[in-house]
Amino acid sequence: MKALLALAIALAACSNPERQVNDSLAAFRRSIYEMNVDATVALLAPNASISHADQPPVIGIAAIAAFLRTFAGFHVTAYDLTGVSTHVNGEAAAQHGRYHEAVTTPDGKPVVVDGVFDASWRKHDGKWRIENMHTAPAPQ
Repeated sequence: MKALLALAIALAACSNPERQVNDSLAAFRRSIYEMNVDATVALLAPNASISHADQPPVIGIAAIAAFLRTFAGFHVTAYDLTGVSTHVNGEAAAQHGRYHEAVTTPDGKPVVVDGVFDASWRKHDGKWRIENMHTAPAPQ
């Protein structure tokens, strides 16, 4: 009976693309929290870009990996990434949400940031991958 219930839950998750995107967002959140660059870039589309506020985007997996590695001396103490809305249209998805991050800088100073994000996703090889992730400070 438990096996049938587990199978039913797994099948329901597979048939719900919004849930699949949210599950991929959860994996992205974990990879950032753990500062696991390899796991993070594995969740990106080949032409992915990331950007923050009005800064220029970092484009491509190699450039994003190099950018993320510049934060190796930082320690993430909290990272929440919550999708508020997720809309799937075939092989593409758009997501809007909020984030909260607390880090300790290499010199020991705590930094806390809150904001919003917009992500575009596309299915590649059967998996949802981020094409664009843009973050911005929370509106005041």
